[in-house]
Amino acid sequence: MPPKKKAKKTQTASLDKRAQAKMLRDKASAFEAEATVEERIYELLEPAKVSANTFLLKVFDEKAEDTYLSHKKKAYLDAGFAIKECEHKITSGEDVMKLKGVGKSSASLIDRAIEEASLAGVAEKFFTVMNSKGVREAVASLPKDAEITVDSDGVLRVNGKINGYFLARGCPFELTLGVETWVVNGSVIYYDWPGDDWAGEFEGTLTTKKNIKGFPPESIPLNYITGYSSTPDFEDKGFSDEFKTYDFDEDEKEKIREALEDKVFSLYEWSHVKE
Repeated sequence: MPPKKKAKKTQTASLDKRAQAKMLRDKASAFEAEATVEERIYELLEPAKVSANTFLLKVFDEKAEDTYLSHKKKAYLDAGFAIKECEHKITSGEDVMKLKGVGKSSASLIDRAIEEASLAGVAEKFFTVMNSKGVREAVASLPKDAEITVDSDGVLRVNGKINGYFLARGCPFELTLGVETWVVNGSVIYYDWPGDDWAGEFEGTLTTKKNIKGFPPESIPLNYITGYSSTPDFEDKGFSDEFKTYDFDEDEKEKIREALEDKVFSLYEWSHVKE
């Protein structure tokens, strides 16, 4: 009688090990998806296909940056990219509900942003007229529903905005680089926290004062951040990546930096200075 064949042993993974492997794969997929979302967020800082819609991209960029939930990040991102590729000027949230990726909550954000931009536009016009023609003509330019208030320290506000929101202290001023004279103009957003932490962001333009006949003045976007934080990973100091692409040598960049520090940021009171 022939001997019985031994049954072949098959190696099988326990359900626990299989479950663990699946969990690891799921975590890896989620991590990759999160990394992709994080990379794409910064693309919302680029201009929209229709320039009038670009300010809306910033709204969704900030929302995506402020949430840690990946599904919410993706929702804000989808809406932002739909707006970025939209081929007409957006005038309301309802206007873009038909776009893929834009839901009711995103439409509400758009309505709020458009309303705030309209109020800010009224304030900007007021302060522009005030700076050039005086307060009386500026007041005459306001619509009836504009809100004018004065802070306890005498600072005038129109629809909640102050003059410094649109025009940085010390601006505009002239700056000579080589043989060319530029006009520096813009606004400052500043963050003055308790203690030693502080930061200020200048956003404006460098515009040539004189140009060769027949050529329009050259205007270059200028963004610069200065500040200090006790947080080790604070690295947002210096010129924006966009500005760095323009043809200025290191000496000229240093001269621009010194001018902004001396003629603009030195005119603001910071907690680290007051202490």
